[in-house]
Amino acid sequence: MEKFQKDFLVSLINELGPSGHEIKVQRIWKNEVSKFCKTISNDPHGNLTATLNPDAEFSIMIVGHADEIGLIVNYISDEGYIYFQRVGGVDQSILSAHKARILTSNGVVEGIFGQKSLHQEDGYTRKLPKMHEVYIDIGAKNKEEAKKHVTIGDPVIFGNDYSELLGNNAAARCFDNRIGIYIVAEVLRKLSKEKFSTKVYGVSSVQEETGVWGAGNAAYHLKPTLGIALDVMPSTDVPDVLKEQFGDIKLGNGPVIRRGVVTNNFVCDKMIEVAKAKNYKFQIDVENGRFGTDSDAIAKVRSGIPVGGMEIPTRYLHSSNEVLNLDDVDVCVDMLTDIILEFDKKKEDFNFAI
Repeated sequence: MEKFQKDFLVSLINELGPSGHEIKVQRIWKNEVSKFCKTISNDPHGNLTATLNPDAEFSIMIVGHADEIGLIVNYISDEGYIYFQRVGGVDQSILSAHKARILTSNGVVEGIFGQKSLHQEDGYTRKLPKMHEVYIDIGAKNKEEAKKHVTIGDPVIFGNDYSELLGNNAAARCFDNRIGIYIVAEVLRKLSKEKFSTKVYGVSSVQEETGVWGAGNAAYHLKPTLGIALDVMPSTDVPDVLKEQFGDIKLGNGPVIRRGVVTNNFVCDKMIEVAKAKNYKFQIDVENGRFGTDSDAIAKVRSGIPVGGMEIPTRYLHSSNEVLNLDDVDVCVDMLTDIILEFDKKKEDFNFAI
């Protein structure tokens, strides 16, 4: 990963973009991708699609989602405290005492997720709060003052921006899934320098965390021959995670190719074949009827679209600091580029011969 690429990644990570409010993230992505892809379109939901070889018939859709999990303001108390509901899969146990950033029409309002001091707990024990018991303290004296700054329906972000750890690992609140749209962009960058005859749709989708709406709409409109979704997946190289239950997935061992039920066997086999032939480091994991990514939405549109999935192993998903390995990301970019070029050499029919 060169410096300009890392700068691009960091800019995607540090921008705030919960589901339904991805526009600033999308602008960063579009600005970068427009340097090497001249055909970029958007739709009413906010999906962006960059297209290489727009006149070709055989087409591949690669997609990552721009949104991140968050919260949405639903109540302001008489005392001026802000209450909220989930947007996506948020674990309320990780919020207390962290910084909150509320996205308002007048800019970002910062606050702190309130929590009773441990000294005030009975017997130094603390029970898991319900979501409606957690609140944000913005320093307001009362409801009237709070309402001057925050409105019902304002989105809220929690978690930290990009930072680097040892071993070429990095941490950030939203690798899920800014890393996916970064990979899509970098694959397009590499492909733009190649000669091939497949139409490639690179999609930065929206609202994955709240129902994979964006990718489904994009796939319905684009009608690709096949689709590959880029996302993250929980690694199992941390204490207290049973490999017998969740498999053996480690940071630094390469991206993950999924095998399973929704996955099209022909697409999956070709991806693995290319990865082995090119000596890429990669891992295999399973889906037993549901990816939990944009692949699910793509597979179900129209009469069904063959799908595959590639994912980056990540620790502490849906937390304030998700951790992944940047070498895995670079391998994923190179490997997916080669996979697409191999599909281009033999434009196969992925329908089952029965």
